[in-house]
Amino acid sequence: MEARVRQAAQEVLAEGRPRVLHYSLREEGYDAIGMLCGGEVTVFVEPYLPRPVLLIVGGGHIGQPLAELGRVVGYEVQVMDVRPERADRPQFAPETITADTYVVLISEDHVTDEQSLRQVLPTPAAYIGIIGSRRKIGTIMEHLRADGFSDEQLERVRAPIGLDLGGRAPAEIALAILAKIEMVRNGGSGQPRSILPRQLLRPAHRPAFLML
Repeated sequence: MEARVRQAAQEVLAEGRPRVLHYSLREEGYDAIGMLCGGEVTVFVEPYLPRPVLLIVGGGHIGQPLAELGRVVGYEVQVMDVRPERADRPQFAPETITADTYVVLISEDHVTDEQSLRQVLPTPAAYIGIIGSRRKIGTIMEHLRADGFSDEQLERVRAPIGLDLGGRAPAEIALAILAKIEMVRNGGSGQPRSILPRQLLRPAHRPAFLML
């Protein structure tokens, strides 16, 4: 049984989701594991994982509300900016980016975004998003392809960034960005979960008539 629990624990760590396991300590029957001692064992396995990191390059009018929202959701927020008063990290450090890091490039100039993107693409970041117009993104992608970045690497970039929630204020854009990141992190579809009220109602009762 211990060997099975260890194997399940490794799977839970890989998936990042808890699991309830049940074992019957018998030779035969439901959930039996070939033991003679008898009895039932239920095991709850929960992964202890570090908080995901939200790395924001650009602490301006969108970066600030995005950082606040990220902290509320539970991210370890790191903000990089050329202006020290808007940053909580002294410099960009791609070597610290892990598979639990979600990177958002929203600086105030395309040069900084492109330079940062060049450093992020070789990392195992779980999400890479960059803000900007289609023209800006297209130009950056052309530069990177010309410098040897593969199509597979470039396809990791999410741009334009965020979900289309319709808002245009900085905080609304920040919410749309974080919503997309949460969708990616949790494997969501981004589709609305609501249904029409008529779908909740049972068909109206109609009396049956006996035809003779």
